[in-house]
Amino acid sequence: MVAKRQHIELNGRTIIEKLQVIPPWRQSPVFQDEACFLYFSEGGSNITAPTEHVRIEERESVLLKCGTYFADLFQNTQTGSCEVFVVHFFPEVLQQIFHEEVTLFVQNTTSAHYTHRISKRNVIDHFMRSLDLYFENPELAQQEILYLKVKELVLLLLQTEAASSIMDLYSHLFTPQKASISDVMETHLYSNLTIEQLASLAGQSLSTFKREFRKHFKDTPANYIRNKRMAKAADLLTYSSYPISEISFKIGYQDSSYFSRLFFQKFKTLPSEYRKSHQ
Repeated sequence: MVAKRQHIELNGRTIIEKLQVIPPWRQSPVFQDEACFLYFSEGGSNITAPTEHVRIEERESVLLKCGTYFADLFQNTQTGSCEVFVVHFFPEVLQQIFHEEVTLFVQNTTSAHYTHRISKRNVIDHFMRSLDLYFENPELAQQEILYLKVKELVLLLLQTEAASSIMDLYSHLFTPQKASISDVMETHLYSNLTIEQLASLAGQSLSTFKREFRKHFKDTPANYIRNKRMAKAADLLTYSSYPISEISFKIGYQDSSYFSRLFFQKFKTLPSEYRKSHQ
């Protein structure tokens, strides 16, 4: 749950905000016409993107392009809370700020990444803490100052060790790409996600996702996922020494007894018996 939220608006839209959250808490943001920069001063988050997973620890940050995400926030082990700063990058704001440099953000590249993680950097720490002045004194957050703060953050990011990747990612921030169903499935086949959530990551309604899935895989999503997971489980039971509960978790099932029932339906034997006869 959100314990406290402070935000600063520019032209009627929130451009900077600070959230204090009490985990566990799953957020499902959809950035349709903006990019987003997240910095965790306390706690962190496991972020699920259409084509990747990324874990952001305390004092780390991440840049997210347009798209759909699931963010599972976790707490600082000492304080029990999570604090995250969020800066929203709107196309018109960057165009106003950079004027002639706007081509920096529309280069033609082939990157398919939705996220870029930025490791701990003191300069980023100091910048994010400088924003507290404007949360505490919102009357100071005039348009010209906010433009300068956004520009400062962009320039700081371009000075990190990941400058080339940041440039590459920025070139796609405002060119939304719909992840293909095959890309989403390849990334999240063994994730603990529902069919509805997979459809969201693919940028489709549930009915469209199911229809397109059948065209591509000649099967329903539920059957395809179950069969692939059972095949993976059979391999792990044969060639690894992982406990059955861990195998269940690795292929996307939190409940090992439920996994055992599915395995029995597929192979007509329990996982433990299958292991004995195949190892």
